[in-house]
Amino acid sequence: MNRRDFLKLTAATAATIPFAGRRAHAANAVSPRFLFVVEGNGIEPASLLCDSARAALDASFTAPVGTDRWWHGRYRNAAPLEVASPDLAQSSYLMQQYGTAFPLEPLAAEGVVGDSTVILGLSSRIVGGGHVGLHGALSSTRSNGGVPGGPTVDAYLAALPSVRGQASFDAFRIGIGNGTTIDFGTCAFGRGRPAPVIRNLTAAYEFAYGAFLTGASRVAFDRQARMLDFAAADVSAAQSTFTGNAAERTKLDSYATAIGEVRASQMRLQSLSLVPPPAPAAGLSGLVAFDAALDLAASTLIDGLAPVAVVGCGTGGDFSLSYPTISAIRRHDMQHGSAADPTLLDAIRRVNRAQVASIARVARRIKEAGQLDRTVIVWLGDNGEQHHSTSSEFPVLVIGGSGVGLASGGRTVVYPGVSSANNRQLSNLWNTLGHIAGESLDEFGGEVGNLRRSPGPLRELMA
Repeated sequence: MNRRDFLKLTAATAATIPFAGRRAHAANAVSPRFLFVVEGNGIEPASLLCDSARAALDASFTAPVGTDRWWHGRYRNAAPLEVASPDLAQSSYLMQQYGTAFPLEPLAAEGVVGDSTVILGLSSRIVGGGHVGLHGALSSTRSNGGVPGGPTVDAYLAALPSVRGQASFDAFRIGIGNGTTIDFGTCAFGRGRPAPVIRNLTAAYEFAYGAFLTGASRVAFDRQARMLDFAAADVSAAQSTFTGNAAERTKLDSYATAIGEVRASQMRLQSLSLVPPPAPAAGLSGLVAFDAALDLAASTLIDGLAPVAVVGCGTGGDFSLSYPTISAIRRHDMQHGSAADPTLLDAIRRVNRAQVASIARVARRIKEAGQLDRTVIVWLGDNGEQHHSTSSEFPVLVIGGSGVGLASGGRTVVYPGVSSANNRQLSNLWNTLGHIAGESLDEFGGEVGNLRRSPGPLRELMA
């Protein structure tokens, strides 16, 4: 990462999140950890539909699901359907239809079916739909002109003392894409305050583990420390002679705070004794890079460097990724051509399967470290149920969390559809995560008035 990008990253780390409605968190409670994995081309509900859930939907619909890929206008249940799904990794229909493995099949291979829950029916129309939801999926607000409308749930949770604890970083955010080294279109500290996602694997690795490395990587870490010290002295001098208006003074003070926070994080790192994971190989791209990014994010959680991590895959508007091991057609073009070309629809399913394989492998790794019961993994699309989405449904896969208040997995929960007064929204899932962190997060998001169906957690997901 060059000096300019590093200082941009540093400047973006200042955040003040309101803690209204905080509940007491028991001193002996286990602090939850969170891993958000966001796909930039939407996730179709058909990719998460196992045999038992398909049978339940067929029984409640006026006509079977059949070959439909999404069906947000067809839900007829007035109350949540809780479907026991020990077959969560099995979809005979999709495997027969397309001749490839069901996207959720890796959950069985990695032994995490019993830790996994599929959620169908949640809407989030405030996001706006279309090609991309930007910060909207994780914030339940709308990003206007690329400007976030509120904090994303990762930033809110990471700022809670009950979650942050003594971790060196509040959150670790990494992504893959074709664009800039730093993505400011996926996460946000607050309204108008985007949070950076590092898209360079080497830079992200050195940022997290540079204090524990040797050779050139340690030299880079020390160079960053000197840059921060230089910037801090420069800002301090500017503050002492500043004669501008209050708004500009606030910006200057925020910059000084950001520098101080990152430097303090570095100093906390240097006080630890830690064996770093292997560095990701240079030049990775596509699904191999996604797998490496997930591994790195999981390492920061397992090692206690950060309590919250985000992995973006083609998010922030950079959704036209290439996956040469799957198809010569770019991901965006797969979606556009899939209605007329079944081979492209099959390619979409195989991309999803590869992503779930990486997520399931990381879940098993966290489980083997004895931490999956306190870690909540969430996989969702950034714009809803399809590529040109209406945001009428956000299918979600949740893994883990049984030790911090989530109900056990091996099931599918189907909420009433978007046209129902009993519909629940993506913000209710974020409310749920807030509750298990000791926070009454019931008003999170921008849905107010008629847009907010019913605030509060999803009781069906809580133990």
